[in-house]
Amino acid sequence: MFGAKLNLISVGTNAKTKKGDTDESLTAIMYLAPNTISGHDVCPSATPGCIASCLFTAGRGMMNSVQQARIRKTKLFFEDIHSFVDLLYKDIYKFSEFCSKNNIQAYVRLNGTSDIRWETIYFASPSNVVGNIFDHFPGVRFYDYTKIPNRKIPTKNTNYKLTYSRDENDTPETVSAQIKKGLNVSAVFEKTLPETYLGHTVVDGDVDDMRWNDPAGVIVGLKAKGLARKDMSGFVIRTINI
Repeated sequence: MFGAKLNLISVGTNAKTKKGDTDESLTAIMYLAPNTISGHDVCPSATPGCIASCLFTAGRGMMNSVQQARIRKTKLFFEDIHSFVDLLYKDIYKFSEFCSKNNIQAYVRLNGTSDIRWETIYFASPSNVVGNIFDHFPGVRFYDYTKIPNRKIPTKNTNYKLTYSRDENDTPETVSAQIKKGLNVSAVFEKTLPETYLGHTVVDGDVDDMRWNDPAGVIVGLKAKGLARKDMSGFVIRTINI
């Protein structure tokens, strides 16, 4: 399907996003080196439970070459932001043009393994129009998960959808506060997903990564995977605590 060479984002390499790829929709994702692995912090609100359960080494991430590539990209972001945003703009332009020509809805997840406030980073287009990445590509549906509790998306950027990621430090009150703010909340459960959590409907977030399709006011349930199965910090919600 999509065969163009990209520098920072990838298409068709993530097992979860591929579940939502069809003849009508396609997702691109960008992976950086999480937490402080690169020497720079891209996860300012990471908790011990989140760090211990991070999927950085899952799937293709287990390969040292893949990890090193993610570290190089992260260093470029912090050490030469102008070159980074130029490459990212070109990548998304190629991807969105392909999708447009083939009548495909383009989805882009910029924080595959990071938590950067992209709404605050501004790009200059080839015609020198300045705006954040969402301004430049209004036809692309961007989305991310975030652990930063006070993130606010500019109301003009209706093409960016955030899901708040619950961690072991979040209380029922903070979860409800995020939902009242308009963000759905993802939560990791030990085994079988419950029908409700804290009075909110739980949808299965493992079916695919199409968070744009989630109804408002829900918990996006995820089953513990990899190292998360051994978590005892409270990051993973145990059946006994539901």
